[in-house]
Parts: sequence; C-alpha cells; structure tokens
Amino acid sequence: MRNLVAGIGIGIALSMSTAGAAIGQRIAPWGAPADCELNTGHYLINSAVLYIRTAAGARFPDTRDRNLRDAIRVLTQALDQGRDNDPAVWFYLGRYYWAERDILGADSAWDKAAAMAPECVAAIETSRRRLWVPILNQGVDALRDDDDEAATLAFEKANVIYQNEPPSFFYLGQIYSTAKQLDSAVYYYDRTIQIANRESNRGNESYQDMGATAAFNVARLYHTDRQYDSAIAWYQRFRQSKPDDAAAITGQASALFSAGYTDVAVVLYDSVLMLAADMPTLDLFTTGVALFRAGQFERAAQAFEAGLERSANYRDALFNLTNTYFRMSDLDSGLADAEREAMEKEYGEKMLPIAQRLVAVDPHSASALRLLAASYQLQSQEDSTLAVLERAQALTFDVTVSVFQAASGGGFEVRGIITNLSDESLTVPAIRFEFVNEAGEVVETAEIPQQTIEPESVAPFQLRPSAEGMAAWRYSSGT
Repeated sequence: MRNLVAGIGIGIALSMSTAGAAIGQRIAPWGAPADCELNTGHYLINSAVLYIRTAAGARFPDTRDRNLRDAIRVLTQALDQGRDNDPAVWFYLGRYYWAERDILGADSAWDKAAAMAPECVAAIETSRRRLWVPILNQGVDALRDDDDEAATLAFEKANVIYQNEPPSFFYLGQIYSTAKQLDSAVYYYDRTIQIANRESNRGNESYQDMGATAAFNVARLYHTDRQYDSAIAWYQRFRQSKPDDAAAITGQASALFSAGYTDVAVVLYDSVLMLAADMPTLDLFTTGVALFRAGQFERAAQAFEAGLERSANYRDALFNLTNTYFRMSDLDSGLADAEREAMEKEYGEKMLPIAQRLVAVDPHSASALRLLAASYQLQSQEDSTLAVLERAQALTFDVTVSVFQAASGGGFEVRGIITNLSDESLTVPAIRFEFVNEAGEVVETAEIPQQTIEPESVAPFQLRPSAEGMAAWRYSSGT
C-alpha cells in the first residue's frame, strides 16, 4: 500500500523568523560637532571659526551657505600660506566638511588634526559619532523599506566616518548574508564582534547581543556552505556567551554529525532535549527541524511533541511531526514483512490524530491531505486512504501560508498564496482566518475576500493581525 500515496515530501519546513538581531531603536538625533581648545589666534583661522559658528546658527539657507563659502575660502588661504602643520586648520576644515555632510572630507581632515593634536582626539571622535548617527539611521530606514542598495551605501558611509560601535558593520553582515556573499558577510560579522568586545562597548547590552548574534550567523553561514569544521568552531564561540542556547547547541550538533563526529553530536542532541521544559515553544519547533535535518527523527519527534503540548494548533509543527512519523515508519527496510507491517501500523496510528489536526487547521492543503491519507495507508485502511486521496484530488484551490512571523513594527506578518488548481477560472470563496493563542483561544480574525483566479494561477495575500498572544493560525472557507 505504501506506493499508493504519492508526492509526500520527506523534506520539512518551518515558517518562522530566524534572522539575526532585529533593526534596533534609532540611535540619536543630529548633534553639533564637539569643540576642542586650539590656538585660533591666526586671523584666518579666527575668521574661519566665526564663519562656521555663524553658519551653524543661521536661520536662513543663504546666510548659512555664504558663511560656509567664506569659511572654506579663509581656511584654504591658511593652507596656501603654509599653515598645513597647524592642527586648528585641519580641525576646522573637518567642522566645515561636517556642515557640508562631506564624509570623506571630514574623515581626512580630522585624521590630520588628531595626529597633530592628540588632546583633540576625544572631541573629534564625538564629532565623528554625531555625523555617523543620522547616516546610520538612513541605512536602518532603507532596510525597513527593503532597499538593500541604499542601505549598503549608507552603512558604508557610516563606517568611513566612525568605527567605534558595531551596528553598521552588523547590518552590512546581514545584507551580504542575505545576498549569499559568504566572504563579505563573514568579514562584517567578524568586525561586529571585534568592535562589540571593545572595553567601551562591553556595558552596552544591545551591542553584546549584536556581537553574539553575529557569531551565530557566521556559524550558520559556514554550516550552510558545508564548511563544517568552521561552523563547529563558530557555534562554540557563540556558546561561550550563551552556553544553553538551544538553536546553537542543535546547530553545533548537526555540524558535528555532518563532519562525522556522531558520538559527540548525539550527546549534544540529548542535552537540548533535557532543556525542553525551559525552552520557548518556537525554539522547540526550531530544534525539531534541526534534528530532523540531521536524521535524528526520534529526537525530532520528541521536540515537536513537546512544543505541540503547549501550542496545539501550530500548523508547521503539526505538519513536521506527521512527516517525521511517516519518515520513521520506513527507517528499516531489512525487517521481516510482519515486523515491518507492525511498525507501519504503529506509526500510522501515531500519525492519524496529528494529521487530522493538521487538516482541521489547514483544510485546503493537498500536502496535508496526502499525509492524512498516508496515516490510513500505513494502517492498511484502504477505504479511508482512497476517500482522503479523492478529497485531495477534488480540491479546486490550495492555500499556502509561507510567512507567519512577528513584524518589526508590531503585530504579525502573514503572507501566502491561493492557487487555482483547476483549468478554468475559479471563484474562490472568502477565507476566514482565526489567530489563536497557545491555549487555542481566538484572539483575532481576518478575512480574505471572495475573488476570481485565472486557471492554474495564484493570488497572493497578506494579513497583519495585531492582537497580543498570537501563537498560531487556522482558516476555513465557504467550501
């Protein structure tokens, strides 16, 4: 009977946000450059100081622009008269370029001033940071708008003027990671860690989290690239600060398993499951996925089961647990026929209630129905198997939720598609989503209106529920 149910994928998926640190709060508003006590007695330098201060306090743009033109004129004259070794010239040239938002000019001028007047280094660093802040925020805004090109340009500019704090390096690491540019992503994440670990940043909790997340992301990048030894080392590096992080332990165990260190990997997997009682529910589901991918099906099932005891309606976990049982039903093809049939029946019985819950949550999913059919098939219930397969075959449309995750602006983001499975135009009835908490109580509802979809075409949808306590979704339709 096994071959009757075709098309059930052995792969496993879990829709949740696993990105690194979220884009943080805005850093600070604009501020004026810091002052440094330098000898400004030379008439040209003194004039430049007055012009720059007048420009800074100007109420009208033309007054500001005129004074800045005069400032650069007298500072240039000072250089032409041989005052290129005077730190005040370079310091106020930096102030001029700051006012003009000329990053390269300010950086170069302040480098020269700092080399000639070490007593001004602190003031220069303060000025650099004040120039860095709005540029960093421009990059953050671009990231929120999904404009990676503009974000990259902003963060690169930010790094030119100031490198004593890690955010712009971290966000560049994220961008290059998303673009699958391994070397660049690792470089920026490594710089993030180095800067976060500086003495001046060790008291900043958000920067410490940023550095830790960077280490985890590097581990993931190497893991995905099958550079297992590097992945193992970076997981371990991350775990120096977060030794009981379930995702890191599971990732490290998976990398160890892939690299052939099976015994050590199994010990780590078991240590994760020992932490299950204290793990957040989504972390349990993530752990289950990692265990499945590593071929640790029994342990994966334990993780999914533990998570579903808390959040019984989480669709992906229901799908994943059912799929895990299905995979376990066929682990040993060397069994005698009677033993194999008994094992299939055992796992079919385990699959059935989970698959029924899955179909109740996601009724217009062909893959969910095929898993339900497989649970009957494994128990040799031919009539029920055929009835469910006919139900799957009769589906006129398929609903796929591809994203269900917390949104950066609050609430949840839900995205997916409705697929017309027929060869004719189809009027899809309204689809009513219910969003439930871990106890299964409805906390919010939303509806996708009735619509017509062309043959073999898809219609995307997006919902933004905002109720607190959302843990899962389910839906129903008019048919």
